[in-house]
Amino acid sequence: MQPAKAMNTLMDILATQPLPKYNMISDRRGSQRTRSKSKSKLRLRQLQLHESDNDSEKTLLNFNLPKEVIEVSTDTETTLSELEGSRKRWTWFHIQACLTVFNITLFIGTAFCYYETFLAHSPFPWYSKGMNGQLSAFSYYSPLLDVVDVPIKVEQINGSLFPGPSPSIYRLPPSPEVDEAWETVSRVAMFNISTSDVVKLGKDPAKTVRLPESLGFPPETHLAQLDSIHQIHCLNALRKAVFFNYYFDAKKKKKLNRLHWIHLSHCAGIILQNLMCQANLDVITLNWVNTQVNPFPDFSVNKKCRDFGAIKKWQDENKLSEELLRKIVRPKEYVELPSPIQDILNAFKEAKTPWDFDWSSM
Repeated sequence: MQPAKAMNTLMDILATQPLPKYNMISDRRGSQRTRSKSKSKLRLRQLQLHESDNDSEKTLLNFNLPKEVIEVSTDTETTLSELEGSRKRWTWFHIQACLTVFNITLFIGTAFCYYETFLAHSPFPWYSKGMNGQLSAFSYYSPLLDVVDVPIKVEQINGSLFPGPSPSIYRLPPSPEVDEAWETVSRVAMFNISTSDVVKLGKDPAKTVRLPESLGFPPETHLAQLDSIHQIHCLNALRKAVFFNYYFDAKKKKKLNRLHWIHLSHCAGIILQNLMCQANLDVITLNWVNTQVNPFPDFSVNKKCRDFGAIKKWQDENKLSEELLRKIVRPKEYVELPSPIQDILNAFKEAKTPWDFDWSSM
């Protein structure tokens, strides 16, 4: 019950109650004066009640009012106090709830903005997203990242010094079977990419080979190959140079093509540059080994490896046929890059042996 309404109820009760008699005098004038003073006091009290709601209980106690009037006033004040306390509690609860929701929303929004601004483009693989997220973090660009899933596998490299009872075929001496195994993993194949891919690779589309529409290729299509397969091709070339007598028949003293030595130099440089570019931080431990005086390194290191099988499978499924490649000829208009090959061949011809050739001139 509101204070104003309580006061109105009190006034109604006062109006219906007989005024108490104080110091009644038999004299009529004295009685009138007493009544007049009582009325004045009552009027004054009524004004005080309207002016101050908080002093209602004190005002009531100064009168000889009925018990039910005092109970109404007391109950009214108690109810008001409870309502006021309840309103304060609910108001504080609502403020806390709103602040909590606001803070949670602000935190989620800030975390999302931070992720999209920094972590989504982070060079760290554990923050990367999408297909080949870990691989993309350490790759310049490749259209294959969006079309072929290359899992990351944990494998242990076989780094034993001696072949063992079941050696890998790639470690065996030359033979037709060994050559076929090496040829399978090192055979470079061609495939097509778009002009957009060429630009993302940091190359000039005006200088790269375009595939003709007359052979059924879409416009803006270019020729490409995988660098990883080319590296294995170079390693295979160096392997054959190691087994020189088998592959080049030293008994006949047949001179090698001058380009062969240039090719081997190129391959050694390619492999070295890639190993240094992708230098890993894997650690080799050492053991005490029988017959060895000094600590012997354990080259069988645990590594996180890209699934080479997935890469090789994609190349085999998307390679252009040799028959189709033989139909590709130079167009009427193209950009031709200069080549130093003729000068190198002339200088190489003057050298008696490959070791007499000035490799720094290349």
